[in-house]
Amino acid sequence: MTPEMRGRILTGTCGVCAAWMVMMSTRFFALSLPDIEGVLGIGPDQGSWLAASYLAFEPVGVALGCWLAVIFSLRRVMLPAILLFVIASAIAAVTHDLTMMILARAGMGFAAGIIVPLAIITELRTFPPTWRALAIALYSSAATMAPQAAAPLDVWLVTRWGTPAIFWIAIPLGGIAFVCGYLGLWRERIRWLLFARADLRVVFAFSVGAILLGGGVSQGNRLHWSETPLTLFAVVTGIALLTGVLVLDGRRVVHPILMTRLLTRRNALLGALIAIPYQFASVLSGSLVPAFLADIPAYRPEQIAPALDAVFWPQALAYPVCVMALRYGWAEARTFLVLGFGLNALACLLDLDVTSDWIPGNFLAGQILQGIGLPWILLPLLMLFVGDVVPSEGLYAAAIFNVARSLAGTVATAWAATGLRLRAEGRYGELLTSSGLQPHRRMVAAWNGAGALPRTTPDPALLDHRARSVCGTLVRHQSVVIGFSTLLADLGLMLVVTCVIAACMPPAGADRPGEQS
Repeated sequence: MTPEMRGRILTGTCGVCAAWMVMMSTRFFALSLPDIEGVLGIGPDQGSWLAASYLAFEPVGVALGCWLAVIFSLRRVMLPAILLFVIASAIAAVTHDLTMMILARAGMGFAAGIIVPLAIITELRTFPPTWRALAIALYSSAATMAPQAAAPLDVWLVTRWGTPAIFWIAIPLGGIAFVCGYLGLWRERIRWLLFARADLRVVFAFSVGAILLGGGVSQGNRLHWSETPLTLFAVVTGIALLTGVLVLDGRRVVHPILMTRLLTRRNALLGALIAIPYQFASVLSGSLVPAFLADIPAYRPEQIAPALDAVFWPQALAYPVCVMALRYGWAEARTFLVLGFGLNALACLLDLDVTSDWIPGNFLAGQILQGIGLPWILLPLLMLFVGDVVPSEGLYAAAIFNVARSLAGTVATAWAATGLRLRAEGRYGELLTSSGLQPHRRMVAAWNGAGALPRTTPDPALLDHRARSVCGTLVRHQSVVIGFSTLLADLGLMLVVTCVIAACMPPAGADRPGEQS
């Protein structure tokens, strides 16, 4: 094996392991959050700050990581970020203090924001241009496959070693990524002149704006948005600061934190915008279905895992098909992009008839379609996006795409939580006030639940209390089910509209400058 080939293998392994470490750790935390709250002795309200701190600092890490990598080189930024993520994970594993856990989660979010965009640059530099589809597939597998693979692994880790194990698992993956990166990542000179000519005020404004926007959006549902002035202030101020950054970076800045002139190219602009509905599509299998199973049947992670496994295995076929078709020109990237969004819209349609009796097996068909559709969205989307970018713009382009992806993920999660809550609250009032003479078909489960009421009791007051409790629970379940169904209808409509937009995208490289990328 030649030294060049060995270096490529080490570099590619670094990027893949680092990206998988980040995405798996994110799913571990989401699945085991109630257990983590129990270990810390806190409730859901305080526990929400653990997720908010991660989401607030992730977009800051994305932009700053790419910005610093242009100055100090990818190697000098990637390796410390991997080390920071591992150290923060270790702190989270051993601490029992809420403040320290919030700081550790913020450190993990900041490091994750640095790692994810640099990982795709690592893969693109590892493979020749003819195998760009394979390079992107290895990277995007972390975003689509790692969260699903984490579900059964989370169950095994928690069962065998307890909740802290979900944080310790970052050490072996991070260790492999660090060693491979140390041996394989190329060494480059430091560009001090770029740092001297940078507009640090814009960098500071972006960091503050991203933190305020991410934190405000992630806490908005819990604080009921308009009912808490602090949430609105954070969101509005964050949007204002980020808008100002986009305007200021449009000037002739030597080293901008976001190279907004890239957005004048059609595929770069549409690619960043379509990253938003992609994040909404991934919410279906990543958040909505697990949340439904945890709320209605009250399932634990080990019972939810089969539903997530159904998304994982189809990707083992979907990725090779897409890579080979794009590599040899059998199909265009736009074709796969439209098919991917269409399959996700069909998955929403198959789940519209959900009832409170549904178990993971009922979601199987929709989850399989998502397992095929998600790779057929992200891989061709990135192919179209990078097709309009030359190598010297790679880090700037990665920053734009991943800032959009990170903020869109936060917004999509908040949309799912808020939308489900508002729809459920509305249906709950309707069901309580309805006469019941013409019940909705989803209310059949509520009528069947009448058998749960106690038939005899010596205390009429106790009988009334139990009856109200059981009826209230049944009605709440049905309101959540109906709210879940209407939310899927909205999501499916959004994905159908995105199919039309994706079909209108120009071919890859249509607006690329003369330099061969």
